[in-house]
Amino acid sequence: MLQTKGLALEVRLSAYIDGELGENERTELDALLARDEEARTLLDKLKSGSAFGSGAFENFLHDPVPLALVRQIKQGPGINPKTERVTTASLPRRSTRIWPRILAASTALFLLGGAAGFILGSATDLAEPTHEADQRPWIDDIVGSHRVYSRQKEHLVEVPAAQSAEIERWLAASVGVNFTVPDLDRKGLTFEGARLLVANGKPAAQLVYRDRDAEVFTISFLQQGDGQQPDAFIETIRGDLGLVSWHREGASFAMIGPSSDPALHDLAETAAAAI
Repeated sequence: MLQTKGLALEVRLSAYIDGELGENERTELDALLARDEEARTLLDKLKSGSAFGSGAFENFLHDPVPLALVRQIKQGPGINPKTERVTTASLPRRSTRIWPRILAASTALFLLGGAAGFILGSATDLAEPTHEADQRPWIDDIVGSHRVYSRQKEHLVEVPAAQSAEIERWLAASVGVNFTVPDLDRKGLTFEGARLLVANGKPAAQLVYRDRDAEVFTISFLQQGDGQQPDAFIETIRGDLGLVSWHREGASFAMIGPSSDPALHDLAETAAAAI
């Protein structure tokens, strides 16, 4: 249990909310709250801040994760990709002296966390970045479409690859984006055909490819400006799917494939140069 006597009331009440106080201190604060209206008001604000912080963290956990980070986690610490050997290092003896400092730092971080929650709870004009907010609706739609159609065996595409010229005319007229179907054979992807989708309330094109292991990759695009820098590639992950998006000449593009594929970024760059 924490000992917070002598610290600021905000810190003591933060520990009170989190149940980190001993019985004596908790009884003392109960008595203070019973007689002091200002203390009760401060407690309510701290509770609001704590709830806000928890909600913000929960939203953060559901945000897309960068593919590079996921691959680094899968690879593990100390692994040399070429030799696949795990390296370890023994801790020096003097590391035992560090533990008291770590404990003190942890306590300080805990107290700072309570203060941060209070500050965040008092804010009234927090908003997520505009380009992320604009981008998510259409990204969500094409990811959902990819999940549904990639499971189809007999009806993977709407128009087969044999009609590539017709696909280019049809989708360019429907979506409003002129393009050429990228040839990704040298990258190990075979073009299977295309579909017309709806993303963020707009017509969107989906070009479908399959690799040698029968994994499905798609390139989707629609006419819109999403605030993203031209030709800047953004990598994210949605569960078992990896996604690389970019923007060019009034159109937004995204390539989707298995999140475990380390070549996805390279595939997206090749497709962007060819499309």
